[in-house]
Amino acid sequence: MDIEITMFWAGLFAILFIYLAFQTALARTRETSVGEGSGDLLKKSRVVGNFAEHVPLMLIMMMFLENDGYEGFVTMLGLLFFICRLGHIYGILYQDGFGPKENPARAVGAMGSWALMAIAALACIF
Repeated sequence: MDIEITMFWAGLFAILFIYLAFQTALARTRETSVGEGSGDLLKKSRVVGNFAEHVPLMLIMMMFLENDGYEGFVTMLGLLFFICRLGHIYGILYQDGFGPKENPARAVGAMGSWALMAIAALACIF
């Protein structure tokens, strides 16, 4: 099994996850020792949680697709998914509001991530 492209994206996502988790831990030491807290800590905690909920499944699907010979497709999925995740992170941490009008980065990041996961899922099925 040759999955070097997925390995590259897994490494980038892991570095980003470690950074986000570290920032959350620092915020937690200022507010509380356990739990999600509120305000800044809650936002950071949800960024890490959301990241951990979405990225592993996408990486698994990318690995399967790459193993089937879709290297170019996997490269595009990885790049677009990474950009969507960055948008989602930016939207939660640095913008107010939840809806697409108040927080377009969060909305585009979330909907883009879901759309890419759906495309990858369909590619895995068919």
